[in-house]
Amino acid sequence: MKNEFQVSQKLNIKTQELLNPRQSRTLLFTVCLSLILRLIWILFLDPEPRLVGGDGPFYLQVGDNVARGLGLTYGNDPVGVVGPVYPAYLALLQIVFGFENVVIVARLGQALMGAILSLLVFDLGRRCIRLEVGIAAAVLLAIDLRFIVESGSVSTESLLTILLMLSIWLYVVAIERDNIRMWIFVGVSTGITTLTRGIVQLLPFIFLLHLFLLRKELRIWRAWVCLVLGFAIVVTPWIMRNWVVFGSPTIVQGGAAHFWMGSQGDGRSFRRQEMLDKIYDLRIGNGGADRYRYINDAINIIISDPIGFLSLRTARLSEAYLQPFGTVAVGVVFGNESIKDMASSNSAGSLLDTIRSPAFFPKLWIYIIHYCSIASSVLYMVVQRRKYLQWSILAIVILCFSGFYAILTIIPRYIFPIMPLYLIMASYVIVDVGYRSRKFIRPMLNRDSSDATSSTQVPRL
Repeated sequence: MKNEFQVSQKLNIKTQELLNPRQSRTLLFTVCLSLILRLIWILFLDPEPRLVGGDGPFYLQVGDNVARGLGLTYGNDPVGVVGPVYPAYLALLQIVFGFENVVIVARLGQALMGAILSLLVFDLGRRCIRLEVGIAAAVLLAIDLRFIVESGSVSTESLLTILLMLSIWLYVVAIERDNIRMWIFVGVSTGITTLTRGIVQLLPFIFLLHLFLLRKELRIWRAWVCLVLGFAIVVTPWIMRNWVVFGSPTIVQGGAAHFWMGSQGDGRSFRRQEMLDKIYDLRIGNGGADRYRYINDAINIIISDPIGFLSLRTARLSEAYLQPFGTVAVGVVFGNESIKDMASSNSAGSLLDTIRSPAFFPKLWIYIIHYCSIASSVLYMVVQRRKYLQWSILAIVILCFSGFYAILTIIPRYIFPIMPLYLIMASYVIVDVGYRSRKFIRPMLNRDSSDATSSTQVPRL
């Protein structure tokens, strides 16, 4: 696959391509379509989400406590396992619209985030690769049922995804402009994203890793120090709060527990009672939730069987990638039949029942986009390996986030926020295939047209 776009290998392209009127209309239509599809899901297909179990009731309770001035608490206990950003989002909506309206307003807000996310994905694709790729990526994200469904969930994923893409977009813009103010903005955005989910605290180091690829063009240490300064401005008050409340100067509590759970058994999270039974002997005196020998016990387990640990974590990571996020939510709305179980049956009746299931085509659409975007991204990186600076920041973020979660407990939901990066790289393949098809089809159409014209000409006497 030859790069027909003639894009410079440098990431910091100074002159951005302008949209022509047709491309502007396409982008505007895509953003509107993105919003409309999400509103259809929220208002008509899933107007009353089931908030039994899961994180929804937890976030609503914490947000309610924040709105009532009780701080970030659940019941009477302070919370440290989640950051304050999403509870603050719910609390603000509750103050403005009332507790009875917070769920619907939060979901409508997340639908708007989905439309804005399409714009972010477009500009990331345009800046890193090419304008046409950005438009294709925006279209893919607009019609991707995974993102449509998630906009209706009361959970951090929609907000986290847009904040993560915003941080990466600001980083790319900062590379192009290379001024102190932009680098501080990148740090501030990264800090806010970190206070949405703690795993993002590693993003400044991911950016530093990528900056080394550009060390001949940028003053990377000046850029990174400014980035870290902006990051520290945001997260330091939260770290101090956790230090005072829990006796631990960390951004989020519970990371060590997930590392410990991921090192044993089937490598998944324990249920509450199972967790309480297992951690009794790990207690270190009195104190907060992290006063346990999680890391020491996990290291001992890993040392006793390192091959088994690697095999376990590889299996869990593969499992998270093989099961697209969003199929469960689709099943709740359209039917909980397991298409995999029905398809595994050898009877013709089961196959027909599978196709007739209301959830079949929505789930099939999710599987197609999920698998094709990942496969196309890998193909793009292999074919365009010599122009790695175009896609390196996207790939590094994907690899690092996947790697970090691989040693913790991981489920499809955790890697969902990096899926837009796959869509961007996959869009190059789509655009390239479209160009190649047009080059192949156009001569055939011209030849057919000339044949038809010659056959209707009046012969000379």
